[in-house]
Amino acid sequence: MEVTAGSGHSGESDLTSSRQACIKRVYNNNVVLAIEPDSTEVVLLGKGIGFQRRPGETVDISLADQRFVAEGLYRAPQLAGLLSDAPSDHITLAQTITELGHATLGLEPRQSLMIPVLDHLTFAVHRAREGTQIDFPLRWEVAQLYPAEAALGRQVVTLVNERLGVRLQDDEWVAFALHFVNQQWTKGDFSKTVAMTETISRVFLRLAERWGRPIDENASSAARFVTHLRYVFARAASDKQLNTSRLDVLSAVQQAYPEAAEAAWDIAALIGQAINRVITKDEISYLALHTTRLYAEMDEPR
Repeated sequence: MEVTAGSGHSGESDLTSSRQACIKRVYNNNVVLAIEPDSTEVVLLGKGIGFQRRPGETVDISLADQRFVAEGLYRAPQLAGLLSDAPSDHITLAQTITELGHATLGLEPRQSLMIPVLDHLTFAVHRAREGTQIDFPLRWEVAQLYPAEAALGRQVVTLVNERLGVRLQDDEWVAFALHFVNQQWTKGDFSKTVAMTETISRVFLRLAERWGRPIDENASSAARFVTHLRYVFARAASDKQLNTSRLDVLSAVQQAYPEAAEAAWDIAALIGQAINRVITKDEISYLALHTTRLYAEMDEPR
């Protein structure tokens, strides 16, 4: 989904030019669902933008603080419902969290991050006030595989507690961290982020089984390996795999470190199964370079 902003909020362009949209539904004083002249269905968010307005009337889009266009799982009516149900301080805080993602991780301050964060924030606050606890099964994996996102997730939980006067479940940081990962690598499909996290965790378990000892996930080579796995996963999921190299890297690795080469093929199978793709030989070659580094590091004297 795209967003344009009018008064200091994250977005891609301003709304200063006069452009009219026809109101389809007024959700409350601050949220309307409208149709632009080119038939684009949009959600307009702005203080008083829906006040005393009726369906069929026109509204100047420049009056909106933010303009939302549906994408992915969030259709325009769902967006309007979410924004109209969310308290204004939740919306402001979700925007702040999005800006933190930009400042800390370099994420684009786009609606594809802000809306899922707002959605999760609203439910997390509700659970906290109701005293409801839920399970976060990927807690260990996220902490190990995505340390920067995990740190920001913890920062977000502290920020929410301070700003909203609640006590979120401590492990809520896991979900916020995954939203940050999701924005970087899978562009909005949260299920792919979960699949990627689970798959990378299985990769380390499989390597430990193959090589007869656990992998030190705090080692620099392991961190580089995780980053590379994320790139492989993102490229494969978006059908943009490497497939142009003329160098037979895999054969060289096979001769020098057969254990590492075999592991690369194994890892490619795990990734392929997770996203229903066949991993190319070029991608496996680059995987082999990283498995070689991990394997060689394990053989170094301590």
